[in-house]
Amino acid sequence: MDICLECRSWIFYLLFIIIKKMQNHKKEKKRLLALLEQNRDTGALPMHMPGHKRNCRAQYLKDLGAALDITEIHGFDSLHGADGILQDAMHRAAQRWGSLQSYFLVGGSTCGILAGVYAAMEKGGRILMSRNCHRSVYNAVELVGASPVYLTPEWDPVWGIEGAVSPECVKKALAENADVSLVVITSPTYDGILSNIAEIADAAHAAGIPLLVDEAHGAHLDLSSYFTGGAIKGGADLVVQSLHKTMPSLTQTAIAHLCSERIDAHRFADALAIFETSSPSYLLMASIDECINYMNKKVFGEWRTAIAENEDAFSSLAKLHALGYCSAPLPFSDKRDPSKFLISTRFCNLTGPRLGEILREQYHIEVEMAAAQYILAMTGPGDTVDTIGAFAAALREIDANCTSCTPDAQVVCEDHVGVLRRCRSGFAVSMLLSAEGGQW
Repeated sequence: MDICLECRSWIFYLLFIIIKKMQNHKKEKKRLLALLEQNRDTGALPMHMPGHKRNCRAQYLKDLGAALDITEIHGFDSLHGADGILQDAMHRAAQRWGSLQSYFLVGGSTCGILAGVYAAMEKGGRILMSRNCHRSVYNAVELVGASPVYLTPEWDPVWGIEGAVSPECVKKALAENADVSLVVITSPTYDGILSNIAEIADAAHAAGIPLLVDEAHGAHLDLSSYFTGGAIKGGADLVVQSLHKTMPSLTQTAIAHLCSERIDAHRFADALAIFETSSPSYLLMASIDECINYMNKKVFGEWRTAIAENEDAFSSLAKLHALGYCSAPLPFSDKRDPSKFLISTRFCNLTGPRLGEILREQYHIEVEMAAAQYILAMTGPGDTVDTIGAFAAALREIDANCTSCTPDAQVVCEDHVGVLRRCRSGFAVSMLLSAEGGQW
């Protein structure tokens, strides 16, 4: 009889555990967008912010989705003290990327970078940072009164871009600057060049120093077998990504991943509360949540196919050169992000700005950036075989009509075509000073 009672107790206990797991599973499947839609359909009277009151009588409010736009109300959690639906969403994100904790950012990667440097350093400390870091890193350095020690990525004279930060360069700098308290690098770069994060992380950790990686252009890395080389898998301690740059999410959405205990989680959360808005957009947070759910193996496969189906077209360019699709090597890095197309004009009579202008005016194609001797084009999950094919076809037609020349024959100076300037943010800024250069 006693045995039967004990068995029954165990059965009831197991049933209780199963029911709780089913409830938790059901709770985890509830996403923010569905709750916003449910709230919209209830017809509840909003005697709270925002001022449009979800009344879309003005067409622009309807077009912008104001019917779903709310503030922190009952049942919708609070970003800077999440313990409900937002906490669940950020937990799903951490599972997706493999981090300890993930944090939704509605102020772009900038607020994550500011918070990361602020949390990881004491005021007046020393920071080892790549010279091509984003302006937010420089702003953070100024805010905490840090003294920077610079890592200079090697310059690639063939493509006119910065290469990767080498692990050897990091090791040397750490050996010469024992009082550094944080290492910050950008990978991938704006041009898609990836550094060896695993070896850089090992070097930093051997010195007892955390590594923060600005991965604003790499949110898609290591979520599939095609786009690899990400910083989370590489062992960085804090990784900040802009979802809107390479993933299907609204502009300004980003995410931060805390991957170790070398940076204190409470200190980082407190720093986010300083640098991020206290009125986060629920539309942006719903966009982050849905983006994470949407990006599955099928979507990545379609993105990969859209690029792969057009590889021959880029390889066939004779005067324009596509990075990764021609014989010209990239000597200072052995890895690049294949989602980006860097098209060099160095061996033809065009300049980067002129090529960008031709694509815009004659083909209705807007590229991400036009530098002095190249253009940068970005792809994303929203692209198809046809959209990338249209870009490739335009380049092939332009390639057939331009003239070959040696690099020495293509004069690039202030009085002629364009000038490549390095600004504080580390980005390449190209100014078109005259249209006399590449004739079309």
